[in-house]
Amino acid sequence: MSVCEGPCNRTWRQGREAFVNALTTWEESDPDTRGDRPIPPDIIPTPGEPVWCRSCTGGIRRALADLDNLAPLIAATSDGYRTRTDDSDRVRGSQAAPSPSPAADVLDELYGYLSRIEAQWREARGYGTRPERSRGAPALTVVVSWLSAHLDSILADPGSVGFGQSVLRWQRHLQALAKARPEGKRKPFPCPRCDRRTLVHEVDRDLVRCEGADCGRVMSTDEYATPVRGRPWPSGPPHERPPT
Repeated sequence: MSVCEGPCNRTWRQGREAFVNALTTWEESDPDTRGDRPIPPDIIPTPGEPVWCRSCTGGIRRALADLDNLAPLIAATSDGYRTRTDDSDRVRGSQAAPSPSPAADVLDELYGYLSRIEAQWREARGYGTRPERSRGAPALTVVVSWLSAHLDSILADPGSVGFGQSVLRWQRHLQALAKARPEGKRKPFPCPRCDRRTLVHEVDRDLVRCEGADCGRVMSTDEYATPVRGRPWPSGPPHERPPT
């Protein structure tokens, strides 16, 4: 079975990593003093179809479109319409002067990355050379539209893992810069780990996250729905850091 490479399987991947680490520690410990062999987590991963599940495919599509929506908000910071409250563009400890337009630099880097993906996919599919475009908001809109039109076939390719994960990271990065992170929707059921009613549905990523201190459990919406369907909560790794 191919496992989805998206955020829906974050809990499964972290549980597997925690088990491997625990098993390594157990195998290296003294046989006379070590306890029982660690038990692997019983989390069932979401399969890919073939690389990404439908939920994560939809999340990547929304994130890609969101890059074009967020770009004008980011550009506004360099045009003086929004106030910059810190020197976050300056490298900590660096004596060099900050970029005169750090927002424009971010968007230029984003456009360069997406343009390379377009060029690589055109070459792989024999679509011809990517047309030259001047950089800027209109060019970013064009490249996002082109990639969106071909996104289903791109995400079906085994080599799309890095691209899909990068789009999701770029979305979070631009949301942070624009201070435009969507507010999560509070969920009524308690967290299966800390038993507090601190679960929030992050609609943009279609994930449910616990905001409780020292918890940070992350699960797919299907995992969250299990109590509603009358089944017990799935078990998870002993600790899981909140997503960054």
